[in-house]
Amino acid sequence: MKQALLRPGIAVLLALLLPACAPTKLTTQSQLPAPLLEQLPVRVGIHYSKEFREYVHKETRGEIEYEITLGPAHVTNLDWLLKAMFAELVPVEDPTRVADLRPPLAFVLEPRFEEYSFLTPKDVAGEAFIVTIRYLLTLYDGSGGRVDSFTYTGYGREKARTMGSKEPLAIATQRAMRDAGAKVAVELTDQDSVRLLLKTSR
Repeated sequence: MKQALLRPGIAVLLALLLPACAPTKLTTQSQLPAPLLEQLPVRVGIHYSKEFREYVHKETRGEIEYEITLGPAHVTNLDWLLKAMFAELVPVEDPTRVADLRPPLAFVLEPRFEEYSFLTPKDVAGEAFIVTIRYLLTLYDGSGGRVDSFTYTGYGREKARTMGSKEPLAIATQRAMRDAGAKVAVELTDQDSVRLLLKTSR
């Protein structure tokens, strides 16, 4: 099973809460060119669970509480990428109940967060923030049957500027999203199960 995942980072919202202080919110944006992909003439379904759409990573490091909102940006990124890859992207409420949709779907994808982790300069005695994001992408056929699943991992790194600045963490997160997305763009349609569904849908 190949590793890969979600491409660009159009908008990552990082809410970084400091104990006994007003919340410090940081929003990062990236304007990316259209991906150089050959669009396939098929209809593909996408299901974003509530958990994925609203996913927030929370953890405490020392005296600092991190609250990192990832879901909305990833929905935007996946929509952007999949619309570039396929002629039509169709939102579905239940990936197992799509058999009656007309025209039929070639397949349905359902993403899920498996891991979000990061290292600070203090953690590695270095000068950079390092982020890892891992996702599970489940594949259903046009009748709603579960066919396969793939893990995709993105990595991002950004040099620290000042110890109090959280912007490098946002940038590293964005780069991890972009790295994962690049892998999806290149590898998804090369998966044997995806190839078969694309072939039978034409």
